[in-house]
Amino acid sequence: MKEVTKFYKRFLFNFKKKINLDTEVIDDTPLDVLFNHFGTDKGTEVVNPYSLNSKEVHGHGFAKFYEEELRYYKNKKLNILEIGTWEGASSAAFVNYFPNAIIYCIDKNFRFKFKSKRINFLNCDINNKRDMDRFSSKFHNIKFKIIIDDASHILSDMIKSLKSFFKQLDSDGIFVIEDFNAPVYFDVLNDVKGEELLINDLLTNIKKKKNLSPIFYLIVIKNIYLKIFRMLKFLKERQKFRILLS
Repeated sequence: MKEVTKFYKRFLFNFKKKINLDTEVIDDTPLDVLFNHFGTDKGTEVVNPYSLNSKEVHGHGFAKFYEEELRYYKNKKLNILEIGTWEGASSAAFVNYFPNAIIYCIDKNFRFKFKSKRINFLNCDINNKRDMDRFSSKFHNIKFKIIIDDASHILSDMIKSLKSFFKQLDSDGIFVIEDFNAPVYFDVLNDVKGEELLINDLLTNIKKKKNLSPIFYLIVIKNIYLKIFRMLKFLKERQKFRILLS
């Protein structure tokens, strides 16, 4: 996108009326209820958010995984980075689920429709150097307890997000990549065949500490839990994949 066009879209976006989450506080509500309420496909009963005409009700049912992993942080003061927010439905849910969290949201589109004192939205395409420089300039001193990548699910983008944002993860933080096996099942998402390891292979190598580039040695050195969910909706049994980096 040309910078002039992007400037114009940003200008319109800044004046666009948004839903104020600070006037609609939903206390002590299960995460799945929040996901369904705000309309993110992380929930279990959501009208297809990607089609204006569809009345199909569906959902990935990710709440139970998120609550199992993140309930410890529910009432703590922390920073969360969400990569790929679209209209901001899951961000709105997280604002209510984590009452003391600041949510940092990035997306390459200008469709985000919520606002809150605890939400910082930045239009950012991870493949645009100027956008990434802008992110670094604004948030370089922020450490995130939780980072969630729910963006394109393209393999090169997932690798780039991991390389770009992992350095800002707290030493005991959690990095979540949704649908990380999507490039295995959808060939169009594997755009760097043979040039990059699949995420699952990467994790195996991290565990064995072999054939790693310097950026991924940093992951090993940090000695944290890297928790990544297998969340492919067509799997009969969704399984959580956890690796302890030692």
